Amino acid sequence: ETFGPLNEKQRQYVNNVLTSGKHLLLLINQILDMAKVEAGKMKLALSSLPMKSLLNEISLLMEDMVGKKKIVMLLEIAEDLPNIEADDLKVKEILYNLLSNAVKFTPEGGNIGMRVKKVDSEIEIVVWDKGIGIASENMDKIFEGFFRVDTPYSRLTEGTGLGLPLSKKMVELHGGKLSVESEGLNRGTSVRFTLPIISRMV
Repeated sequence: ETFGPLNEKQRQYVNNVLTSGKHLLLLINQILDMAKVEAGKMKLALSSLPMKSLLNEISLLMEDMVGKKKIVMLLEIAEDLPNIEADDLKVKEILYNLLSNAVKFTPEGGNIGMRVKKVDSEIEIVVWDKGIGIASENMDKIFEGFFRVDTPYSRLTEGTGLGLPLSKKMVELHGGKLSVESEGLNRGTSVRFTLPIISRMV
């Protein structure tokens, strides 16, 4: 409103432009990241990450998105979580991608959550939701770039179809593993991934 106040219609149009711009920026950044991974040019900037504070930071970041859909987010974070050797920005991106998906595909008033614990020499993180789930015939396709399940519900949500495959690549780059489980449509989804406490990267 630098040049004067906007009426309601103008405010709506400006907001649409802003939302579309952010979506386009996300798409471009994810395509660039995917290209770097595929070319073997994505590098990790390793540092000692305090996992408990990082997880709290991400959960606070999700509050607005969760609040808009009146979703309940449940956190189960073990008390004995150690610091891990990992790339701060990439771990945050993985968590944000997975939690965003959980919110996106959970109906209003539903539940999502995150469980985090230490398992031997790794941290195990499970992001779960009670949302629309994944049909068995689509389980093999979800790690393909740009794949989006074609349902009337999914058409209402923004997305590139790159968040999950990109997250899997970044977990593997750290020396961890990522897997997805769903009992079928409308039965929710769980994404489980591990990150080594001491980096295995040479």
